Amino acid sequence: MSVFHHLGPEESQWTWDHAGDEELYSVAVRACMAAPEISKHYGAREPVTREAVRAAAYEPEFIAEAFDFTRTLYVAHRRAAQQAEQAEAEYEAASAQLVLDRPLRLFTGSLLAIPAWIIIDVVFTAGWLTNWALLLFLFMALVAGLILVADQPSNQRARHAAEVAGLRLWLIAWRKDRADAHTKWSAALTQNAVLPQLRIAVHHLLGDDQDSLLSLENHDGLKDAHNRRYVVPTQAERQLRQKMAQIDGGTIAVCGSRGAGKSTLLRSCTDQQSTRTFDLTVFIQAPAEYAPQEFLLTLFGEVCETYLKKFSLDPAETGVFVAIRKRRIIRTVVQAVRWIVALALALAALTAALGRGAQWLYERYATPEMVDRVHQSSQQGLDIVVGLWRDHPWISGFVLASVGLWLLPQFRRRLTGPTLAQECQRYLYRLRTVQSSSTAVNFGLPPVHGVSLGSSRTTSVSSVPFTFPELVSDFRELLEKISHQLDLVFDSRVVIAIDELDRLGDATTARKFLGQIKAIFGIKGVYYLISVAEDVGAAFVRRGLPHRDVTDSSLDDLLYLQPRTVSESKSLLAVRAPSLTQPYVLLLHALAGGIPRDLIRYARRLIEVHHWTDRKELKDLAPSMILEELAETLEGFRTLLAMREWTATGGPLLNRLYVLVRLLRSPHERLEVEARTRIQYLADNPVPMLPQTATGAAGDPLDGETLTLWQEASACAYFSLTLLQIFGTPDFDSRFEHAQNDVMNGDPQRLAEARQELAVSPFSARILLDDIRAAWTLTPSNPWIDPH
Repeated sequence: MSVFHHLGPEESQWTWDHAGDEELYSVAVRACMAAPEISKHYGAREPVTREAVRAAAYEPEFIAEAFDFTRTLYVAHRRAAQQAEQAEAEYEAASAQLVLDRPLRLFTGSLLAIPAWIIIDVVFTAGWLTNWALLLFLFMALVAGLILVADQPSNQRARHAAEVAGLRLWLIAWRKDRADAHTKWSAALTQNAVLPQLRIAVHHLLGDDQDSLLSLENHDGLKDAHNRRYVVPTQAERQLRQKMAQIDGGTIAVCGSRGAGKSTLLRSCTDQQSTRTFDLTVFIQAPAEYAPQEFLLTLFGEVCETYLKKFSLDPAETGVFVAIRKRRIIRTVVQAVRWIVALALALAALTAALGRGAQWLYERYATPEMVDRVHQSSQQGLDIVVGLWRDHPWISGFVLASVGLWLLPQFRRRLTGPTLAQECQRYLYRLRTVQSSSTAVNFGLPPVHGVSLGSSRTTSVSSVPFTFPELVSDFRELLEKISHQLDLVFDSRVVIAIDELDRLGDATTARKFLGQIKAIFGIKGVYYLISVAEDVGAAFVRRGLPHRDVTDSSLDDLLYLQPRTVSESKSLLAVRAPSLTQPYVLLLHALAGGIPRDLIRYARRLIEVHHWTDRKELKDLAPSMILEELAETLEGFRTLLAMREWTATGGPLLNRLYVLVRLLRSPHERLEVEARTRIQYLADNPVPMLPQTATGAAGDPLDGETLTLWQEASACAYFSLTLLQIFGTPDFDSRFEHAQNDVMNGDPQRLAEARQELAVSPFSARILLDDIRAAWTLTPSNPWIDPH
């Protein structure tokens, strides 16, 4: 027979067959409703409320499925509960008839007193109590037991008491079984029945297009962007390690756009956790200004210091600093004084502690005969030593000399490490200190009648700093020794990463810098990883066409760091913000163009917009992000256009751009129709029509650079308008499914490529955007006249 049922399909209330089941089910429902995966959806959309979720949990079909899923455990719980209830009833009935007479009480009390007396005796008195009390308890128990055996009524009452005690033990066991069965069933009901069904119920309440809801549970990876814990290995890192494995030392350049992850890649290849144990890795940033000698001095010092730390040596211990010597001598003297004072205090304490005892032993056990015997023995020993000293001077002298040499302090020359370590310490001293020495000698006679004679002589010596050729030569020599040692002893290598080489300015300055420091390249077992700008990498790719470049002789290989693909952006955000769903990942990837730094920046901006607006829908968050980014971009174009010379005919054009930026800056007006209309006009008119003059002639056309800026701004507006029409509408899922029919242009990666193409040419970016809009069922660009 079923242990639960409901009244019928027309009824909405469940009938509980057993008392307590409803309360247990309510506890499970409350726990599941408070779970973060359920409670985070409250208020996300209008149908999803706490009351609606609770009502779904108390539907008869919901309860029936929950009980059916846990039927086996529920039946075991009910069986254990019935057995426990039956044992409780039997125990209560037997306890009500229990009668404790004096013999039974005496027997029970005597038996309980025996272990209590033993515990008190062992724990508190350590066996000092007398044993007569224990014998008394045993005697009382024996007398009471004889009475219980001899007296028939007392015997029956004793047997009944034993049965009650047995029922009590069974009751404890059945209660434990009931508690275990209840725990198992309630856990299964909560985790395996109610919670999964509540997920389904919330899914139905949320409706379609649920991925458009923003959920921010954990985004610590966005806060700490440089933490190695959130770095995701990429194909570029595997390619770089493969290039390093194919050569025995050399220079590999890593180029790419800013924010593409060049610094992260170099740090990954020099991180001690991802390299071999004894690899010597150095990460250094190139100077912001052109100073190759200062840079080489810094790199030289970093290599020396890293080598010393690698073998647990102190870089500051050079052995030549006078100040360190003085501090060492003072520290030694202070330690010696402390040791002498501590020894004196210890001897005084031992004398005070043992002196009285020694005196007591002497007064009690020392007899005149014993004192005379000890005195005679010591005198005989002294006579033997003196006799050996007089009769055998060579033997006694050898023994005393051996003892003296053994006791003599052994002054050993302090070695600071192996030869290479000493060289590194000396180089560090020369690189980071200015050495000078002066000597003064004075001669004079005491004054006689106000007249004195004397002479003075002073000599000063200063070390000459490294010249650039000496610096290069010594640095190469040291690197060769270090790489040879690491390869011979540890089968390791030297990896030096030079980051931010593109901060030097233009490509000409960077190439000149490479030309001056390339003398330190080309060492066996030493790998130089250099991050350069795209133009320097392009010069290496074009080597020999039509002439040789400095990069041809400086670099051995080149790795071009491509922007991330959609799948790589998903992997990056899955580690840093796991709760972001696919539509938001695609939006961030398109805005960032696949650049990791911008991807993290836009993800932070998404969280900011969510906190400001308290919105969770993609159609509400995407327009705010896209239009705010467009406002910043157009503001930058207005700054560049302000540097150009304008005539009166260009005033309306600048005013139109000003009005659009003002509308986009306003959180409310940016979502109005007027803002969309002006964006559409700017996107569809890359070549603006200037108003006519007073004479009816056409206005002066824009000059070349001004027109180029306007066309770039128009292409940016066209790109933002495309994103707005894709992500800022409620039917994103249907548009996405339809776009997948066009394998090439419907791929979300094409949106990121269009963002990248904006940096190349606005014309090619427009062609790409037209193809993308066709795949997403959007109308292409069509120049039209602004009604305003």
